[in-house]
Amino acid sequence: MPKIHIPVIGYTQGGRRMMTTAMSAPDLVSMVSKPEAWDPVKTTTHGNRPRDNNHMAGIVKYLEDEEHFVLGAAVLYLAEREAEFKPVTVPNVTTEHDAAQFGTLAIDIGAKFDIGDGQHRIGAYEKIVQSRDEDDPVIQRLRNSGQPLIIVIEDDPKHRAQDFADLQRNVKAPTQSMGQSMDRRQPINRELSDLFETSPLFDDRVEYFKDNPGKLSAKLFSFKTVRYVSGLLLVGNGYRSPATMDKAVNGLFEGPGSDPEKARKELTEFWNALGEMVRFADVVSGEMKAPELREATYLTSAGVLYAIAYATYIAQKGGIPISDAVRALDEVSFDRTRKTASITTEDTIFAGTLIDTETGKLTAGRTAWETAAKDLTKVILENVLDDPAKTT
Repeated sequence: MPKIHIPVIGYTQGGRRMMTTAMSAPDLVSMVSKPEAWDPVKTTTHGNRPRDNNHMAGIVKYLEDEEHFVLGAAVLYLAEREAEFKPVTVPNVTTEHDAAQFGTLAIDIGAKFDIGDGQHRIGAYEKIVQSRDEDDPVIQRLRNSGQPLIIVIEDDPKHRAQDFADLQRNVKAPTQSMGQSMDRRQPINRELSDLFETSPLFDDRVEYFKDNPGKLSAKLFSFKTVRYVSGLLLVGNGYRSPATMDKAVNGLFEGPGSDPEKARKELTEFWNALGEMVRFADVVSGEMKAPELREATYLTSAGVLYAIAYATYIAQKGGIPISDAVRALDEVSFDRTRKTASITTEDTIFAGTLIDTETGKLTAGRTAWETAAKDLTKVILENVLDDPAKTT
């Protein structure tokens, strides 16, 4: 039977022949079979999880927008009868004692790769290839780029499915805090990183490796929390998905109608003012440690910080300067109540919103911090309006 030949590097893993190579997107999408749904009863195909169209659309946008894109290797399968690895000797290269071996993969013409891992990446390529003309710049970029592949010779569909489970189990995704802080393409991430170098409150007090600092952590906030608090301060809570909120926040720094200096000033003013609040100021001065602040107050709780930021946003829209709005909240007691039942607003302003009145535990959710923000806004208005000189 006629064959096509692909250059590969062969190796053995777990007793099976595997190969690594790369193919351009247009070539790849023509050689994969359509993924079938996972069904443990079937014995003819290993199947895949249902395709997430939103996730795939995100990859499409990434590939279309980013010239310097990067995608990890997809795992593809062929049966023994369809393909054969043929080692080749390369002059001046010794692989006798190495795990890798140069060679070619001879594939039957008409054979199709079975997708083990990477259906969304390959689906995104397919969508772009099918929707654009051959001379389109995006198609040309994809044609000149390689998608890395791991090709496995494996006949057993159940073993292919087991591989997928093993791959997911042995991969640890980064925390949102780490992923966001590393993503320099988004302006807000760059701006916050710069702010961390100048604002006293952030001096080595931001957690990147966890989304929630531990009880005894010397960190005050996670990057994820700082980022969302900053977003609420800048654009409010009118966005119901992280993606649309990100777009609005980033749009303040780049793009049509952007005013990066104004947005930067607002961020700086807010976080500096927060650092001057009595309890935070104690940490900045060294009189109190972060774990002590966490133990004594609600100030490091994400929900409380969200409420403060949103209340400040509302106050600013009403003409109150950010710094005055934040300073007005020094009138609020953020101390933790020691009661565990029958908690009222005399015990904490957050009773019934961020604090469960029957247990004394913090509650999560948008409704909780939005309602708490309204109570904090009242405090700001009552405090600042008593001094008209503070309004602008």
